[in-house]
Amino acid sequence: MHRLVPEKLVTVITTDVLEQRLVALVRRRGASGYTLLRARGAGSDGLQSGNLEIDTNLLLKVILPPDRMSGLLDDLNALIGQGYHLTVFVSDVAVLNHEKFERPMTT
Repeated sequence: MHRLVPEKLVTVITTDVLEQRLVALVRRRGASGYTLLRARGAGSDGLQSGNLEIDTNLLLKVILPPDRMSGLLDDLNALIGQGYHLTVFVSDVAVLNHEKFERPMTT
């Protein structure tokens, strides 16, 4: 039987203007890595087609041990308080190779 370890998946949808700031926050909070994708869709702020540089959203996914998640959420909440539009949600996930998520990024 495989041993799955509980972790937290933090997902952020926001403007690509925040890309470098988000990456810096993730690094500072000791994440082992992240996944970043361009995103299109529609919501309460209207249509985000991604057809123009000024009309592009991104989707950031980070898996963290539960003890590192709170600091990242504080950082994201601070960005919201500064007027940035972020959609942030947290999911419970189970990972197979949990040692990978315990080590912060090296580069």
